Amino acid sequence: MTALPDIQPFSRRGVCPALSAPMQTGDGLLSRVAFTDDLSPNDLVRLCDLSRHHGNGLVDITARGSFQFRGLTAESAVALERDVLELGLPLRQGLAVETSPLAGVDGSEIADPRVIIRQISENTMALRLHERLAAKMSVIVDGGGLVLMGDLLADIRLKAVTLNSGIVWQLMLGGSEGKALLAGVLQTKNAADCVVELLSHLADLGPDARGRDLDIDTVRQVCGARLGVVGGFGLPPSVPLDISPSMGEIDSRQPLDPLKGFELDEKPTSFQSPPLRAGQRGVNHTHQRKLWPLKSNLSVAVIAPAFGQIPSGALSDLCKRASELNVKSVRPGPLHALYFLGTDEVCDSLLDYAENAGFIVSDNDPRTSIAVCSGSPACASAFAPVRELAEFAAKECVQVLDGSFTLHLSGCGKGCAHPSPALLAFSGTSDGLAFGYCAKVSAVPDGVLPFADQKAALSRLARLYEKEHKPGENARALLSRLGKARIVEALRQDER
Repeated sequence: MTALPDIQPFSRRGVCPALSAPMQTGDGLLSRVAFTDDLSPNDLVRLCDLSRHHGNGLVDITARGSFQFRGLTAESAVALERDVLELGLPLRQGLAVETSPLAGVDGSEIADPRVIIRQISENTMALRLHERLAAKMSVIVDGGGLVLMGDLLADIRLKAVTLNSGIVWQLMLGGSEGKALLAGVLQTKNAADCVVELLSHLADLGPDARGRDLDIDTVRQVCGARLGVVGGFGLPPSVPLDISPSMGEIDSRQPLDPLKGFELDEKPTSFQSPPLRAGQRGVNHTHQRKLWPLKSNLSVAVIAPAFGQIPSGALSDLCKRASELNVKSVRPGPLHALYFLGTDEVCDSLLDYAENAGFIVSDNDPRTSIAVCSGSPACASAFAPVRELAEFAAKECVQVLDGSFTLHLSGCGKGCAHPSPALLAFSGTSDGLAFGYCAKVSAVPDGVLPFADQKAALSRLARLYEKEHKPGENARALLSRLGKARIVEALRQDER
């Protein structure tokens, strides 16, 4: 395989397609919609019909739960916008303020985030902040529960925790939950106002400002006495932020633990099969299939198209089957998934259909360990058909893809499918398939493979696992133990 001759240089991440502002890709224009409430299965059938009528019939469910139409022309994109708006669906307008698709019906959530979501959305819309903020500015309000939101990037994140038998919201800034700056805690009555005021501050800084640009001093100035720090939650913090044991000043960008000294209560959960993050497959996981109990005698079936993309006809057939089974509602959500609500029996039957149709219905599916973009020819910036490579990897590297790490396959150095570093990251370049160990695809690669050798390299990775794996050792531990030099040597073996 040779590199495509008409590759368009990728721009930095930040361009966001919308229904009214489609984005050019390799297979035409791409348009995206997101939802603020549940849909009916028939609503998705209608969207699939519009995808075939106006585009190329391929649809994406993104990592954040947006619905994307592909293969549009300038004329059909205008017609699509008109037809989608005529459906009267609960489309998100303005700033991306996100939460679990199960908010309010998840019996294991710590707090229902919907009131805070509504307040932030309404107030930011009234101030037209989305017109002055960065294109990818996002707010996550995480009430806890079955759907894990921690791996999604957010400029501002609120996370519900219980403290001294009360509920407070941790305020986190920038990145994923694990890497965010933990700025303090807010009471429910103050949470939305503080977020809006922080967003207003970012808007004043200009369209390139992001949540990571906020430091502790700025947050304290904006939030004032409403921000609970070590001095205690619910009272004006009368003590300064923690200082180091040596009594020196702590770096304002260093993640702090504002709950230090307090014990976080974990709310008991009623579900049997907790959802898993990458790296947790098989741990305390009794149900392989994603069938989880909810409030009001409802359950949810979590179903995802492989790698987030599917022909609209196949998705339409799934939704028609859901309608026949009297599924109550459906909503796209994190991890490229669709969350179908109904009785336990109905959801179980729908999972049977989805599994037979090739959808992902289990965390034990090796495809869940691969982060992959559309690649060529669908993306104009891509040098490699990485979706085809992902299909190969899911079959060839089953033992390696045990859920303990994410394999990132990117068509170019933009890294849309996995913005953060991955243990193994591959990306298309003009010279071949670049790879990196514990790296972003935008970093200087540890090596570059000829395009013709890409599948063989993954096969060598599988053989390396078979040779070096120790009993009880997962793939992440193995690859970490072997280290960069050994892995690079294995991937480049046939070049020597």
